[in-house]
Amino acid sequence: MSVIANITEWLLNISRICVLEIGSSILRFADGELRQSVATIKEYKSCRNPVTNFNAANDSINYDNLSDSLKSLAGMRYGIERYAAIIIPDHLFHFGSVSLPVAAGKAGILPIIQRDIQTNAPLPFNAYSIRHESGKTRNGKLNIQYCALPLNTQSEIERACNRARILPVSIQPSFACLHKLLHQHQNISEHAYVFLHIGNQNTSMGIYDQNGLRAVFVINFGVQTLISAIVQNTDSDEASAVHQLFNEPLLLDDPADSKAQREIPAFALIEGLIADFLQQVYGQLLLFNSENPEETGYSSIIISGGGALIKNFDRLVAYNLGISSVKLSDELEHVRLATAMPEAESLETIAPLLGNLSLQPVNRNRFDRVMAA
Repeated sequence: MSVIANITEWLLNISRICVLEIGSSILRFADGELRQSVATIKEYKSCRNPVTNFNAANDSINYDNLSDSLKSLAGMRYGIERYAAIIIPDHLFHFGSVSLPVAAGKAGILPIIQRDIQTNAPLPFNAYSIRHESGKTRNGKLNIQYCALPLNTQSEIERACNRARILPVSIQPSFACLHKLLHQHQNISEHAYVFLHIGNQNTSMGIYDQNGLRAVFVINFGVQTLISAIVQNTDSDEASAVHQLFNEPLLLDDPADSKAQREIPAFALIEGLIADFLQQVYGQLLLFNSENPEETGYSSIIISGGGALIKNFDRLVAYNLGISSVKLSDELEHVRLATAMPEAESLETIAPLLGNLSLQPVNRNRFDRVMAA
């Protein structure tokens, strides 16, 4: 068996491992490599995700439609299968963290995670594929982060890939890839940072420092939240709503000028949604500070995802939360300048894919892994 394992490992090492991002709105398929620690994209294709409500609770997802789209992206020739590292949205997972004395951790971590899942997750413990990682010991306590992916979601994604003749060699949540990119290229200072990846359906929020990820959350707020609000309250269609969000004046250069800001009709429709979102972010920051009183502040908030492309959104976040905020492409300007971006993409939208390239080479024993290396 060891000979077979070694052969399999060798085949994976010499094979091209592509990256497949199954986003809630867009499917991305890319092949690339690292050159001087910067990802270089050699092949890139994308298309709309035919699954319009892509979440773990949706039992009516037609994964056959997903397979057809994946097959066209992968560009199969002569029936040759392709290996791919899979990125899926964070809201498909249940995230959790536990803190326990170091001595208790030596007795076994899994029962503690099991109890936490039974208490806080929507599904029973045995309905998940679970991976965990231990962080730095603080004040005699061991901090553990875990990801739990519903087994039925995992099996359906694998089946959709297999029908498209794509062989998954790893599965990672989007935040793990984004954090890898930040930790590799950012000049991280003493205080903690926050990332907000504002995707199509949800926002991934993470708190991290020089030692790695400290906490991760999923907030029910995304670009589609704002688009739907405009469509439902006006005569606009979705294309017009997108244009109002990203191309027309929406957020002023000076967020303090609230009177002038409210005179913009589109902003009046989404003001309450943005306020609620910022309140949730602020609440998570307060909760983290209460659990980690040694933290005295945050260096900055890094904003990525499609929502980061709304002009002046970073200024609005900074003004309301009182923390310096910046778009990912400004924070990692050297990466943006060194990377040839595919058409219609930016560093904010393609960051998880670039981060996944940084996790390679992929090893056989990372199959179905749901945490970053």
